[in-house]
Amino acid sequence: MAGSYFRKSRNIELSTVYYIRTQIDASWTNVTTVKSFKNAYDEDLPVVCVRLNDTLFNRKEIGATTLENRYGIIIDIFATSDGQRLDLADFIENEIKGSWTYYTHSQSGGTLTRTDDSTKVVLQEITQNSKVEISDNPEKQDRFRHIISFIVRQND
Repeated sequence: MAGSYFRKSRNIELSTVYYIRTQIDASWTNVTTVKSFKNAYDEDLPVVCVRLNDTLFNRKEIGATTLENRYGIIIDIFATSDGQRLDLADFIENEIKGSWTYYTHSQSGGTLTRTDDSTKVVLQEITQNSKVEISDNPEKQDRFRHIISFIVRQND
């Protein structure tokens, strides 16, 4: 095999990271989008972290062995102010309301390749959209935190 081909969960995550990064870069300046929660603490604020949380499996039909997977995505916003936190949260909520392109990804020699699969990642439900309260004396990254969690599926 010439490259490393990623499975569906990873493709869902990378497609969502790419979509959110593209939308933020088109509308905001100096906002970094990362895939790893750890990387969010290594960057200058503001930072948006997009990551796959879990995969839920539902049977397509009673008695069937085929499953319809649903994917839990978390977006953590690390803002510089309460106003920026709210604005970024509203912006992101608006962007995820519909659907975005599902890409298949592969990697060869350290280069990530993205190919349009002609299907979409579709929002099923927003499960949380709220401010995160860490402690009375939070670190800089945690002062103006926000979390948006939601469930998506691939529309194939």
